[in-house]
Amino acid sequence: MKPKFLLGFIVVILSIAYISSLSSCDYNPHRQGEWLYSQHCQSCHMADGKGLGELIPTLNESPWLTTANIHSVACLIRFGIKKPDPFDSTVLTYPMPPLYDLSETEITNILNYIGNHFGNSAGYINPVKLNETLSNCPNEEERKW
Repeated sequence: MKPKFLLGFIVVILSIAYISSLSSCDYNPHRQGEWLYSQHCQSCHMADGKGLGELIPTLNESPWLTTANIHSVACLIRFGIKKPDPFDSTVLTYPMPPLYDLSETEITNILNYIGNHFGNSAGYINPVKLNETLSNCPNEEERKW
């Protein structure tokens, strides 16, 4: 009886240790956002978020990826950007294509990733609030970008 109990106890302890090591060492709260960024944004903004000079703006420590401005960026992701830069009309940027195929959840995940990486600290973006933002984006005639 005693050896079976001891063997069972050891198996349980080793299982708990194994499961704990899997989740704690590889924890990434923005995993889907990181993957979506690599699929839809990285080819222009680069893996490190540095962009291509004035042609494609950097995402590093961006004044637009802050708690106050991040919801505006959602509209830019959904509808793209034409020249000039919508945030600074003196800078001519390469146009950004619209990403109509991304769902509101996917845009939220991208924003949670870029808003909390590359030296940015936008905090958590609430998907419900972001859905409201996306439904209130300016229409094509009102967009200045």
